[in-house]
Amino acid sequence: MWTRRALLKGLAGAAAAVSLPRSVRAQEAPIRIGHQVDLTGVASIFGFWNDRAARAAVDKLNAEGGIAGRRVELFSEDTGSSANTGVRALRSLALRDEVDFALGTILAEVNKPSAPLAQEFQVPYFPSDDVVVQPGAPEVNRYTFRLGHNTRVKAQVSHRWALETLGLHWTFLSSDGAWGRAQVEDFSRLIPPLGGQVLNTVFGPIGTQDFIPLLARVDVKQTDVLYHTFFGSDAVSFYAQALELGILEHVSVFASVGTIEGLGLAVLGGTAEGASFVTEFPRRLDQIPEALRGFNAEIRRLVGVDEQGNQIDGPNVITAEHYWVPWVNVHVIKAGIEASGWRSKADTPAFIEALEGMSFQASLDFPSGDFFIRPADHRAFRDYFIERVQGDRLLVAQRFPKELGLYDPPVDLTQLGF
Repeated sequence: MWTRRALLKGLAGAAAAVSLPRSVRAQEAPIRIGHQVDLTGVASIFGFWNDRAARAAVDKLNAEGGIAGRRVELFSEDTGSSANTGVRALRSLALRDEVDFALGTILAEVNKPSAPLAQEFQVPYFPSDDVVVQPGAPEVNRYTFRLGHNTRVKAQVSHRWALETLGLHWTFLSSDGAWGRAQVEDFSRLIPPLGGQVLNTVFGPIGTQDFIPLLARVDVKQTDVLYHTFFGSDAVSFYAQALELGILEHVSVFASVGTIEGLGLAVLGGTAEGASFVTEFPRRLDQIPEALRGFNAEIRRLVGVDEQGNQIDGPNVITAEHYWVPWVNVHVIKAGIEASGWRSKADTPAFIEALEGMSFQASLDFPSGDFFIRPADHRAFRDYFIERVQGDRLLVAQRFPKELGLYDPPVDLTQLGF
């Protein structure tokens, strides 16, 4: 039977529970991670692998007991490889799913307009790829961490090698988008100081299939290096038509490996023989540095990739410099939570401050090797590679230490508030 004393004691206990800080009451609630992912559209092959890696990372963490004893839940929204759809996807993750952290797209056209939402909703945002931020741009905020590669790091690490190995006279054939234009800009400013020359820059729309008019503007008598930025099916057309015109007999082709990510070399039919690519990570397991090979064999097993970079249970080819970025970002989130004592969104500023300047050592959690996050621009720096096409294989020709990719930070995010 309830007595007056028992009833008052129960009410007092309930009141005490309600008065606890929200972070304490939510201590055992799952940590919610959103994934703004390119599952359909032009970047769908990247989204396919990013989705697999993110899910594998969350499954691994939950099998290990979660993060700080809390289960991790993953919520995914498709960008459609579209800026408008991608922004809506991130908004939905923040408002409908109430995620605590968000992984992001590989597309600069999507992550640039998405980044302001990170600050608006106070959700730390980890896009998989991007271009360099500019001072005063809307996407400049302290909630965004850019831990994949960007165009400026690639140019910084590889331009000297390319000028010394491939030649001094360059022609750019570029897709007319943020990613393509950023590559042209970042390489073009580094070529003249080392005695090189940019002969011509030719832009064409993403989705170009007839490259003849663009290739006709390449001066093959003067050009040593033909740098292009067309990816996917556009790249297949580029190589086939450049070969048809006899251009590949006279120039060295150089590009970001992103242009052939997800493409088997057989699809190119030998047209890319001898082409060189700057990459954040090799495609073939036997080309990965030996000290990292064991970690990468395991992540490939979990994601479903063989030693050559082919999907084990399907027809797809790995996006080798991209697919592991969501995996790494999930584990960076774990490291930030543990270092800051994060328990709820009230602790997000402490989480951000903990990540600024943090270093990471190679492990299964970080299979791409040692890296660090520069506080000023939340940019990660790690080793890079040159891969060259030899027959049916991409073979590593050069490895660049992460310090070679350093450039002056364009912003200082640590001076911004939350």
